[in-house]
Amino acid sequence: MYYKVSRDPIHAEIFMYPLEIIASDTKAMQRLRYLSQLVGSEYVYPCATHTRFAHSLGVMHISGMYASHLFGDDPAKVRILRLAGLLHDIGHGPFSHQFDEVVYKNMGLEDGHDEYREKILLEYMPKAMYKVFERAPEKLKNAVLEDLNMVLGEVDDLEDDFRKVMEKVVETYKGENEGTIEFAVIQGPLGADRMDFVLRDSYFAGTRGFGTGSLDRLVRNSMVVEKDGKKFLAYNIKVIDEIYTTLFGRFMMYKNVYFHKTSRAADLMIQDLLELCYRPLKLKERVENLETFMELTDQRIINEVEIYFNQIVEEYNISSFEDTKEKILNFEIDLQPVELDIVMAYEIVERLKNRDFWKTILETPFSVEGIDPSAASQGFAMDILQKIRLRLEKAVEISDESDREELLKILSNFDEIFKVDTPYKLSLVHPDEFLKSNIYIYDSWKEHVLSFDEYVREYPAYKLMTSNLIQIVRFYVTKDVRNLLEKYNIIPKVDTSLTTRW
Repeated sequence: MYYKVSRDPIHAEIFMYPLEIIASDTKAMQRLRYLSQLVGSEYVYPCATHTRFAHSLGVMHISGMYASHLFGDDPAKVRILRLAGLLHDIGHGPFSHQFDEVVYKNMGLEDGHDEYREKILLEYMPKAMYKVFERAPEKLKNAVLEDLNMVLGEVDDLEDDFRKVMEKVVETYKGENEGTIEFAVIQGPLGADRMDFVLRDSYFAGTRGFGTGSLDRLVRNSMVVEKDGKKFLAYNIKVIDEIYTTLFGRFMMYKNVYFHKTSRAADLMIQDLLELCYRPLKLKERVENLETFMELTDQRIINEVEIYFNQIVEEYNISSFEDTKEKILNFEIDLQPVELDIVMAYEIVERLKNRDFWKTILETPFSVEGIDPSAASQGFAMDILQKIRLRLEKAVEISDESDREELLKILSNFDEIFKVDTPYKLSLVHPDEFLKSNIYIYDSWKEHVLSFDEYVREYPAYKLMTSNLIQIVRFYVTKDVRNLLEKYNIIPKVDTSLTTRW
């Protein structure tokens, strides 16, 4: 069988088969080499500079491990699941999840890169794969035809055949709503996506202690079981501790890497950058056109902001960024709205380059019994902001003359200076996560299939490890006024009686 080998620090060697080689050599996949996997976290963990492309290869590899174990007698399904792993992140835009939060949401794509992925796979990839096939050496061409025969049963019109393959891949992702085995293998709680990003991200961040759990053992102890006449994915009860270890590692990666206070400060600044770029860089129009979308990368956005800003400088005969701000404030130049957006975007780019991030003034993680903490966090945040505003007003009255002007400036720009971050809620082990994905525990001693909550009830010692949902709430200042806030005791103390600390 024809294959190539990619060396990988996590999985040693990743085998790539003909259809995977053709798919990975398209522009849509190669673009992922220029998208950071961790975005803001690389400002905290300097070696965490790996890419979405490397992660995609890892997900393909683990998908193949699962597929070969569960469906080894169906090579066509194995190939489709490997392709689904390879292509799962193909819809990501520049700065990955930050692009989801801003650009895709502005476009009405609530599911972000997952929703846009289908458009790429069905409208772009068949032609793109055919172009790669045309330039491939004869040996690879013959191997691709063999792969297509295996997956489809026959080869007719090549471009149409590639489309049929992509339709099968898309069908795998659509299994999320029904909780299919195939979707769970790719993106379930213990699926290939999560297993690779915990192992890979912890390796490159230098936090390998969190990237724990035996991948080989989990895969080997996965199985297809029948319950109520339907087939589901299950894990042997013998690896329950491996499951908890893996989930704990994921939890600690979110706590310490993905949601690190400085990582999130950078992420939020990048969200502001994308919001400011949305109109002047015509991001909506460029995303809607698949050809121009393929040009969008992290560095492309940065470069275009800098080029646009330099054009403004030249047009208005401005000497520097500071000069630009001064002339705008003094109404010496009248910029168009899109030009003003670029000036503000350029300031963020400069701050990122100088590692001049928003500063944390208050942080509290908490879990409220019986309700979703993401709902409670909004009220909590508004209450804290109101207290800060009232304390600022009081500080103005008692401040000395040298501080009063600065305090008044802070008050007049309150919404621009104080920012709240409530990243999505975390859990250590939450039964609903497995219930939604239709993933079960197989009790090999009793020959019984259990849902995760049934397992916890039957083995109550593990109930102590089943976490409530936890929400982080952080307050940042976009301008470093921490000394003044501390001097006048502006930041309120948080009532810890309603919080559960990490």
